[in-house]
Amino acid sequence: MKMYIYFVSIIVFAPIIMSNSCSKSGKIPTVYEVTIDQSFDYSIRSNQYQIKSASLKDSLLTIVFEANICKNDHAELVFNGNYLKSMPPKAQLGLRFTENSKCPRNKVELTYNVAKIKYPGNKTTILLLPGIEPITF
Repeated sequence: MKMYIYFVSIIVFAPIIMSNSCSKSGKIPTVYEVTIDQSFDYSIRSNQYQIKSASLKDSLLTIVFEANICKNDHAELVFNGNYLKSMPPKAQLGLRFTENSKCPRNKVELTYNVAKIKYPGNKTTILLLPGIEPITF
């Protein structure tokens, strides 16, 4: 009987003890740098993807979007270096990637460091992404 209780205890409690409850997913997202390309045109590529959500924490911008892109492909977040003349200044951003018709429309989540987009000498910069509300940075 003692052996049975010991065996059941191991089966029940071993997974609990072995699981790491301190970390939520164990997966650390890859953080990409923003690409600055003065020749980038937002209007040409904006129909290739649909941004579902974007959130900013400190200087890390996480974007969830849908596009014909394979799960392991990379999409660049691009800024052309021109700020809209307003107060606070506004920076238009867009995604650039190679559309792949062999891949179905996937939902992709990528994280970017947007620190170098902050307008010099200003506390606030507004980030504009197609299809979603402006983000205050």
